[in-house]
Amino acid sequence: MTITKQGPSATFRWSSVRRPEPELMMAAEHPHSADHVHSSDCASRRSRLAATMAVPLGPLRWLVVGCLGLAAVGLVLPFSPIPPCPLLTITGVPCPLCGMTRSARSVLRFDLSSSLQYQPFGLLAFLCGLIILALWAIPKTRAVSVIRLPVAAVVAVVAVSWVWNIAFNPTFA
Repeated sequence: MTITKQGPSATFRWSSVRRPEPELMMAAEHPHSADHVHSSDCASRRSRLAATMAVPLGPLRWLVVGCLGLAAVGLVLPFSPIPPCPLLTITGVPCPLCGMTRSARSVLRFDLSSSLQYQPFGLLAFLCGLIILALWAIPKTRAVSVIRLPVAAVVAVVAVSWVWNIAFNPTFA
């Protein structure tokens, strides 16, 4: 099925099989300004920047419960119940998540300064985990099964965390 519209400046063709070419879109229907010059990958570049990833909340909730449980058990045991980071053990390079366990244990001991020293995102992850558990306790929010996170933000947080661990973290120097 093909529909053709005549507009003041261009013809717009839409087919149910494929997306329209950006050059054929009318100015009112295009998200850019009227003086925008199109390239062949204009729409794909915009969609990559605005991409989101769906994170299922069911497994994430149980992951939070497990991590908090391991951190709490780690407070009473003389050793850590979590094995050391394989990347750090094999290569000597810390991964982006290195220091999260020690950071969570420090938060549970109310030692925020050492928590931030081990891994600055550990405190943020701990707070996000508490929010996820608090929302789980509210009956109206239990129906939410997926949250959407911007891919660019997730990549940026992982990259900053890795740069912190490699270049600035005093525990890995």
